[in-house]
Amino acid sequence: MRFKSLTLIIALTICFSSYAQEDKHFIVPELMVGSIVPNYLKAPSFGIKVGGAVTYYKSAESNTPTNRYFNKPLLGLQAGVYRLGNPQVYGNEFNLMPVLGLRMKKGMFQWGIGTSYFTKTYRQDERNQSIGSHFNWAFNWMYYRSFKLFEENDLRIGFGYRHSSNGHTQLPNYGLNSAILSITVIPSELKTSMPGKQKTDRSRSAFIKSRSGIGIHEFGGTTKPVGGEKKLVFSQSIGVGFTFKEHFRWYAGFGTRHYQHYADSIKNSPELQALNVHPNNHFFMMGVEYLIYHIGLSIEGGINLSKPFYYHFSKEFENTESIKYTLKKIFPSRMGLKLYLINTAKKPKHNVYFSAHINANFGQADFSEASLGYVYSFK
Repeated sequence: MRFKSLTLIIALTICFSSYAQEDKHFIVPELMVGSIVPNYLKAPSFGIKVGGAVTYYKSAESNTPTNRYFNKPLLGLQAGVYRLGNPQVYGNEFNLMPVLGLRMKKGMFQWGIGTSYFTKTYRQDERNQSIGSHFNWAFNWMYYRSFKLFEENDLRIGFGYRHSSNGHTQLPNYGLNSAILSITVIPSELKTSMPGKQKTDRSRSAFIKSRSGIGIHEFGGTTKPVGGEKKLVFSQSIGVGFTFKEHFRWYAGFGTRHYQHYADSIKNSPELQALNVHPNNHFFMMGVEYLIYHIGLSIEGGINLSKPFYYHFSKEFENTESIKYTLKKIFPSRMGLKLYLINTAKKPKHNVYFSAHINANFGQADFSEASLGYVYSFK
């Protein structure tokens, strides 16, 4: 998990720093205050979450189709440190993540994905069932509004949501959720007002894609057993779709996964063998993706066509009598980043990518995955 997160951040930072020659540069510190949002019963008490972050932004100024489509996006790298409101249980959090800022008519929406490090986990204090490992995925959504303060500076206020989870690679793993408020002073030119309507390419082109991935997870429910063996999940998928206006993709397809933990459990259980239960998962998936030069931001959701072992897994570790079980059994989801070999703005016919995704059963983490994929675009 640590190797994948840091490798992805380094690669994204290189991409963000290399694509444009006319960019403006900004360094923005901000003060954060908020609260942990408990997601399980009998969670430890906590106080106010406080901290700060420093973000290095590049404002895309060149008149390229990508910059016109995203209205001069802000690409950057954010480093933050936070006191989590109960240092005896949760310790402190450090995170590092690439961020994307999208300017709107009023304000700016910012999205980030990277890695976080927690000084304390379940192994230091068993009351902390949210965080099972020191290194975790980190996700961040923020909305900012700016107000005139001085001639050259604006007051920027924001609110948002943060989530950290290790993707079910080390239990327990409820994940840690936080609601955040932010305040800072920014240069006025950073809050460039939204320009007049930009003429963008209205093209639509078809593509076909395939990928093969390797994931890892720890066998068990959200909280137990702790210290179990980690095993692999092998996945493949193929899909077709359309690229709209050169920068937005919609696609659908089919995939399959093989869970080594499931296979070993069946191998060691004559009862499961008699039921002819298999360790595979066959699914239908739809997804959307935003293309920003070498980077793809993707979210996928679908329907499981076959995942027979999940009932036996839930019967042992969770609850098969709830609506949550039904939703998790039916609806898989994925979210993550893709790093393309060839700049997608060049509209290559052939392209390959490396990706890192967190996979979930509905909203509950299932496994973390690295994939190698190929995209063929029809001209």
